[in-house]
Amino acid sequence: MNLSKNLPRQEIKYKVFYKDLGKLYAWLFNAKFNKNFDNRNVNSLYYDTPNLDFAADNISGDSKRIKIRARWYSKYDQNFLNDFCKDKNFKFEVKRKVNNLSDKVLLSEVSCNKENTFLERQNFFKKKLNQAISNYSKISKLLLRNIIFVGYKREYYQHFFSPNIRLTIDKDIACSISNQLPNSNKSIISNNYIIVEFKFEYNMEKLVTQLLKNFPFRRIRSSKYLYALSRYYRFSY
Repeated sequence: MNLSKNLPRQEIKYKVFYKDLGKLYAWLFNAKFNKNFDNRNVNSLYYDTPNLDFAADNISGDSKRIKIRARWYSKYDQNFLNDFCKDKNFKFEVKRKVNNLSDKVLLSEVSCNKENTFLERQNFFKKKLNQAISNYSKISKLLLRNIIFVGYKREYYQHFFSPNIRLTIDKDIACSISNQLPNSNKSIISNNYIIVEFKFEYNMEKLVTQLLKNFPFRRIRSSKYLYALSRYYRFSY
């Protein structure tokens, strides 16, 4: 699965502590970023191999790597685990990354319109995911299992003069290992910080570099999947 020929995007991520939120929003205002979408929860169920190969590729900094997930959206104040078993439209996605460029492939969409148990829905998803990857030779042989849930609140912004430069703010990042029941306590990953992401087409890099010249925060490598895994497995991230 090679990157799309349609201008793959680049992502730049920053960690901002809550004490500096005023400084962040002041910068957004001065840099001409406007809200372009309602706030909402972004929720994912991540899949990996039994040896967590996707996670290992990310940790080692492999130049070519993927993540596979089921994704759905909900209202800003909803619990993403409780929401998992409600009537929803879900998307199976592969996020592909080559060096600094990335894109997403929509594998399939699933509509669930009946109540079923937490475990039943996970098994249903696994069956649908295996059907979806069977159409892609490079991943069709993968043995995948559901690993972990991740959910967070997201704010959306767009540059007024260059609308292809987008920015998201992710707050209250939480996770839960996939074999726990939905009423189990979820683990809050971001107790004192948020993640800011700039997203833009790769041919806009010079413009974004100029725009970020005075951005007052430190750029980081960031994977919510790895943040979540580090809560339950013996590695630090």
